[in-house]
Order: sequence, then C-alpha cells, then structure tokens
Amino acid sequence: MKKNFRFFDNRQKYLLFVTTTNEKNIIADNIHPHIKKIKPTKPGLKIFDAGMGDGSLLMNIMRQAHQEHPHVPHLISTKEISMEDVRLGLEKLPDRFVEHKNTVFIISNMHYSEAANLQSNNQTKQKKINWKNIKLKGSTSIDFAKQLRDINKFLEKNWEIETDLRTGNPTYKIPSVLVIYRRDQEFVLSDIIPTKLRTRNKFDLIIASQPYRSRIPAEKKVKYVIAPMINALSKRGKLIIVHAAGKDPANQIIKKIWPNEKPFSSLAKHIVKYIKSSFPKEELKKIKFLDKKIIKCNLRALPNEVYGGIATSIIFSAWNVAVYVNQIDDFKVIEAEKTKKYQQVVAKIINQNKGLYFKNELFVISKV
Repeated sequence: MKKNFRFFDNRQKYLLFVTTTNEKNIIADNIHPHIKKIKPTKPGLKIFDAGMGDGSLLMNIMRQAHQEHPHVPHLISTKEISMEDVRLGLEKLPDRFVEHKNTVFIISNMHYSEAANLQSNNQTKQKKINWKNIKLKGSTSIDFAKQLRDINKFLEKNWEIETDLRTGNPTYKIPSVLVIYRRDQEFVLSDIIPTKLRTRNKFDLIIASQPYRSRIPAEKKVKYVIAPMINALSKRGKLIIVHAAGKDPANQIIKKIWPNEKPFSSLAKHIVKYIKSSFPKEELKKIKFLDKKIIKCNLRALPNEVYGGIATSIIFSAWNVAVYVNQIDDFKVIEAEKTKKYQQVVAKIINQNKGLYFKNELFVISKV
C-alpha cells in the first residue's frame, strides 16, 4: 500500500527552528516599513504570503497591516501544501478576526504559478477543485477558534499530497481553497470575497520568505517563484524576497563539517542579473529593483546556556539551525551525527561568537 507523503522530518526541523530563533520577528520588522507606505485602493488592501509555514510571520504581518490600515478591508491570501502547517496557522487566526473584523483570509494548496489566482494549471485537477467558504459566527476569539478547529476534517480529506511523476516533487492530489471571513461582515466584504468565477487578484504586497531551495540556479528561482509573483503584483505592488545568505557562524559550522558544501550559489545579485537578461524590455520597464539588505537573525538562548560551559540544549538547537538554514540533506546529517565531531565544532563556534547568528538577504522588486 502506497503511503501518503508527509513532511514529518522537515517539519520537525522547521518547528524547532521557528521556536529557537527570532527569524520570523526580524523579517516582520523589516517588512513593516513597506506596509506603512502602501496606499490601499478599493475594494481593499491585498497581501499574499507565498508560503505560510506555521503562520508565525504572516500573523505579524496581519497585525502590522491592521495598525497601519485599521479601517480598510483586508484580503490576506497564502499557500501551504503541508496540512499540519495549515492547522498551526489556522490556530493563530481567531484573534486576527477580532482585531480586524473586515478580513478575508484565503489559503490554498496550489503551486506558486497558481496560488495567486486560485486556479490549477492542470485542467483535469481544476475540474475537481475543493472550494469551501467558512463564514464565522459570533464575535469573540473563542467563538472563532472552535469553528476553525472544525476545519480539520476538511483538511484531512482535501489536503492530501502525492508525488509529481514528472518532477518527483510533492504536489496536491486535488486543488483546494479555503475562504474564511466573519458572517456579520459578509455584506461589507462582498467586493473582496473571491468566488470560483472571480478568483483573480493583484496584490499590493507579496512576501516570499525562504520560498525555494537555496542551491537551485537563479533561472529556476525566477521561473517557478519570482516571475509568477511579479505577475501577481498590482500596479504599484511590491514583492519582498527573503532568503538565507551565508557568510555567518551557522555557515561556518557547515564548512567545518562539509568543506565542499556551497549552499548559496545564487543570491539576489544573480537573480536580478538573470531577470534583466531574460525579461522582455517592455516588462523590465514596469519593474524596479530596490537595494538589498542583510538582516541578522539570532538563536535564542539563556545566558547560562552560553557562558560557563555550553549546554547540551543549545548545541542541539544550534546544530539544527545550521543544517536547516544551509539546507543540508538528511542523509548527510545522519552520517555526521554518528560521530561527536559536530558537537565540538558547534560548541567552539558558539564560544567564539557568544551565541549563534545567521544572515538573511532581503530584496524588493517593485512595480513602477
């Protein structure tokens, strides 16, 4: 019997990474100034998150959007193929519907080239699309939490994954869309609530945080992620891309264990260069590239874990950060863990840096 694909191993690393670093907060802090500058137009502010994960980053973005645009309807759309991460994200939503009641929240399991428009490119699968509107009753977070938990049954049935026979990558069995909003706001939000016949949106802000494998060439990053996101921008929309950049203590750990590893072969400069050389001139006139910046993220640790002898807990957490950020293959990690060398390397680098940090690169592509 063929087992359904599960993101078990990678999810464990991801969840440990999220809970032991400040990355999501740091990224959100750097996105906030861009949210301040948005001038929403009717029918409302539209934001797309190209990969929700557990929802930690997106919830911060929604808080910022409310602070800067409290009286504007918000359409928040995202994609996530992992059913477990969808559950975690939905668990964080109830308070958002209390603070900003004029919110439409959309999540699908589709690919980057499909998710913004909520339509599968596979016509056979598109005919079977599962489209579900959730109209939340009540007005309190506990009211909404109970109803959002009930969505689990829908997820178990409709968020299944299979292997794409052409690429070998995981893909959805059936395209599925959840549209969630408060029932008492349906009239006010009617112009912004998507339907099966009205799915297309252009977004004021698109966030693509760690959206691809770091080792793939710039060409594929643009073709499969960045180009579809540029196409989904509104006339003055911004695409904010964040990815790991290396040249940090986390990467030093990897270099000590695997000297030949080169996880970050195509960064912002390579991506921008490829876009400029491959996009039609007319398309290039419609976009501009804002200066990139390096943002520093830290491993969370108590002072007594770092000073006066490195605690086992921080070695374990730092090792997880290093292999996760540098996207080291699980088989290589298992082999390295058979010896104690990695523990010595991690402890030494933590001592040298009084902790552990890693660097992300953030750059912006804006519609003119």
